[in-house]
Amino acid sequence: MRFSNLHTHSTFSDGKHSPEAIIKSAIEKNFISIGFSDHSYTACDESYCMRPVQYPAYHAEIRALRDQYKDQIDVLVGLELDAYSVADRADYDYFIASVHYLCAGGDCFPIDHTRLQQEECIARLCHGNRLEMAKRYYDLLVEHVIRSKPDVIGHFDVLTKFGLFDDAGDDYRRVALEALDAAMKACPVVEMNTGAISRKVRTVPYPQDFLLARVLENGGEIILSADSHAKETLDCCFAESVESLRKMGFDHIVYMDASGLHKQEI
Repeated sequence: MRFSNLHTHSTFSDGKHSPEAIIKSAIEKNFISIGFSDHSYTACDESYCMRPVQYPAYHAEIRALRDQYKDQIDVLVGLELDAYSVADRADYDYFIASVHYLCAGGDCFPIDHTRLQQEECIARLCHGNRLEMAKRYYDLLVEHVIRSKPDVIGHFDVLTKFGLFDDAGDDYRRVALEALDAAMKACPVVEMNTGAISRKVRTVPYPQDFLLARVLENGGEIILSADSHAKETLDCCFAESVESLRKMGFDHIVYMDASGLHKQEI
């Protein structure tokens, strides 16, 4: 199969390589298309995201590279839009809607940066109740998807990154499944995200199998995503992910190129 990746971070945010270096790597990997989704501006934490003043340069550079490499690969300019960000949809080919923080009372807690920060969020914001954090996270994600009308739902269950939630328990699964059902009414495309595998934090992608099964049951679509922060990881575990989806009963995935979203048999 030829692959594509829309979830890509460059040196415009917290990625390791320039957009051109990433495009060249995607061409070497025989990609159909490559999309850039650098992080939108979040006022609560400027350490990893683009500043608004960078947006014009981001657009201009990727548009220029799109024209330069148009005979070899489709290049798209997107944005990973955080729930606490605002951006003009007309400026981008696509949005990925993600939640990276829970904020309340002037405090902002990262969801997936470190285990310690997640534990602090549970203790201080959620009264030590892990299920309450899950509810807060999924409620915010659903609200974000409904409001922003993205093209892709990003790393749906990223809060499970550090193993702090009873993700095999009935209560957690009920909360997660209800959120998935609600979010998919606004956006039926869910990414299968291998980013934590390439960073050696997990051995399986997001979302978990019980959520993928619900996507299939709901008639939704899966798009492969590397959540890549380096040119080497653009197709991390894509072949293995396709095989896993096939075994679950999926007969296709979707990808995006310059003409829009397309199905690809697996």
